Amino acid sequence: MRKILFYTDTPNIGGAEKQMLLLAKHLSQKGYQVDLAYGKYSKVSEMHDDFVRHCKTVHVLPAIHKHDPRHYFSLKKIMKSGNYDLIHIHLWNPGSCRYAFFAADHLKIPIVTTEHDPFELTGLKCQIKNNCLKKISQTITISQDNYGLLGEYYGLSDKRLNLVHNGIEMDRFLDSEKCQNLPTLDDEIVITCIAELHPRKGHKYLLRAFKKLQEEVPHIKVALVLVGEGPIEKELKEEYADQKNIHFLGWRNDIPQILKASDIFVLPSLKEAFGLVILEAMASEVPVIATNTGGAVDIIRDGATGYLVPPSNSEKITEVIRLILQNIDQKRDVTASALENVKQNFTADKMTENTIEVYNKINS
Repeated sequence: MRKILFYTDTPNIGGAEKQMLLLAKHLSQKGYQVDLAYGKYSKVSEMHDDFVRHCKTVHVLPAIHKHDPRHYFSLKKIMKSGNYDLIHIHLWNPGSCRYAFFAADHLKIPIVTTEHDPFELTGLKCQIKNNCLKKISQTITISQDNYGLLGEYYGLSDKRLNLVHNGIEMDRFLDSEKCQNLPTLDDEIVITCIAELHPRKGHKYLLRAFKKLQEEVPHIKVALVLVGEGPIEKELKEEYADQKNIHFLGWRNDIPQILKASDIFVLPSLKEAFGLVILEAMASEVPVIATNTGGAVDIIRDGATGYLVPPSNSEKITEVIRLILQNIDQKRDVTASALENVKQNFTADKMTENTIEVYNKINS
């Protein structure tokens, strides 16, 4: 049995942390021992009990922030006693987790990283990043776009780069019941967006598109459902307070049920590392419109398994929503093709198998 230590110094919870949990679960089902280490300041603590179910040991480090050097000393102690075959470092941004690189390198433990959201660093941060990259055995990227960025910004060679797409557990979405308590009317077309209410997610372009849609096809009853919290929540609520068919649901834990009750899903991000919710919508048999950024380009074949639109383009979003509403046969074909695409290429099992292939490169 191979022993793997997962580590992150993230203060938050997002798609990267959810994928860590899913990978830990499926690795353990395949006979791997997975342990996890994270700092006590992190919101990963909210997932602690979930990780305990799938990890043999979960180490909560005494560090009080991501720069706390106790990350280094605690990890050295854990790795000395753990007899790990490798450490898998989950980088929530390219400058994170530096203490883990130095601790593992000091103890000669092989390093695998997943770069969840790489971007260019400059100055001292770039120097530290390049020093850390010298210590890795293999790096996983979650999209073709990220693969290219790591080569462009940091010169990583193909020998150490591996494309492993994120995956989902399909049954959780495919077999879900419809949400029964949405604040929408029974005869309304429900357009849904599930994303943090942050400027980079492009909500304002979806809201503009929705307003234009109502003007162009006033005979069709539509409702817009926005799921998520974030820094622009108050601003958006105030701006659209008089719109009865725009609904802000906040944070929800019944995402599969909400997706099942949706007719169209839109992710209007200006920048998106992967777009896991795209897979979730596809598995829920909901047609997807997303911007042609990041992982969405890997997931969607435009017009075949979903629809890609340029970022910051409300007119195009409106146009594609109208296309879906007016072409029921095409909608059915696209939805069926999208579901098959997820089954073949984006399951948790597929992600786990591809990750194991990366682990196996270390001793080959």
